[in-house]
Amino acid sequence: MNSRQEVTHRIDQVFTGSRPITADELAPPSIDAPYVIAHFHGRSRADIDRSSFLPGLHMEDFAYMTAQAVEYYLPAVLKLMLIQPYDFELWIHLSSFLGSARHDDETTLRGLRPEQHTAIADWLELLSREIDDGIGFDRKDAAKLARLYRQLANAVK
Repeated sequence: MNSRQEVTHRIDQVFTGSRPITADELAPPSIDAPYVIAHFHGRSRADIDRSSFLPGLHMEDFAYMTAQAVEYYLPAVLKLMLIQPYDFELWIHLSSFLGSARHDDETTLRGLRPEQHTAIADWLELLSREIDDGIGFDRKDAAKLARLYRQLANAVK
């Protein structure tokens, strides 16, 4: 069982990607790219905080980001979810994004490595232990996603 400190340290260790500098590094050309660029271009991980991150708007951008951008920004969002009081709107959008990962879809969550899948599984298990069931959150959902990420980590090894 990993502590909160161990989980956040592990996230920092395995998500070492560099910040996307150009618009092309942030989002491939698409109809949604201008939104991703408007919301994230020029922002660092440190710029992603509760006051500036709008889950309903910004989590959708993750589906249109490059692998480099997802690897860079996802840790900041995972850590946002650990701030009390817990943000149920963020959980709804973040769990939906994370739940889109499948064994047979290499583009979903764009090439995250096994150690990153393991760190996400640890994070999900921490949430399933810490957060009380309530509106917008179900411990079973977090535990189910943790199992998925353990499977993803083991499938690549």
